[in-house]
Amino acid sequence: MTDRGSAEIEALLAAAAVDPIAAPAFLEALLASTVIVPGTASGDGTARLADLLGADGRSVQPFYTSEARLTETLEVVPSFERRFLALPCRVLWQMTRGATLVLNPHSAHGKNFLPGEIGQLLDGAATLTPRMVQAETQVLVGEPARVPPGMKEALVAFLERHPEVDEAVLGWKVTPEGAGSVDESYLLVLVGAPGLRESLGGDLAQTLVVYSQSAPIDVMYVAPGADHLLRSVKPFHRRRRGLFGRR
Repeated sequence: MTDRGSAEIEALLAAAAVDPIAAPAFLEALLASTVIVPGTASGDGTARLADLLGADGRSVQPFYTSEARLTETLEVVPSFERRFLALPCRVLWQMTRGATLVLNPHSAHGKNFLPGEIGQLLDGAATLTPRMVQAETQVLVGEPARVPPGMKEALVAFLERHPEVDEAVLGWKVTPEGAGSVDESYLLVLVGAPGLRESLGGDLAQTLVVYSQSAPIDVMYVAPGADHLLRSVKPFHRRRRGLFGRR
């Protein structure tokens, strides 16, 4: 990675550390970057990567945005592997799939990547899990104060390929839980004919995967004309209709 490239990634990482809305931009840039990995390569094309012990005593695979960030680890752990490889981030994640990785572990801003999170980002699909909400559950909804850059544009591009969706509304949902805690997430309401969940499935998961890293995204499927939680929020997408089907 060039100095300019690593500086940009590190700035995006610092922003994401204090503002989850910045996480998608950081993850997209990281996946497209080349990273530094302590270890060596042999003549037969295999690599031996050096690991660290995490706070729980388990092995984690460190990787770095730059040589300067690796130096910070060497200052804390002088005996650590000083040789390193430069690998595309996506290649590293494929090589170490199933492991826990930590980016810039001894820097002011770092990030742990759990196997499930890495798997979703590599596969390009968020996990969409149906769940039932109790009828008596109190739910507070409204317009989101902030939306990750590019999220609505990506959803519009996706929905343009799916004419079975009549309209889409994006909101913010807060569900109070016990002991003063709350469950907060984006709420995406998709209005369309029956079978919408099945027809969108994997395509929708691929569109949401990066943006779901900033906050959970709940998806609600409703029939045309049916009431839903975001009735008071203006849709960000409506299906275009022909001359005789115009609203």
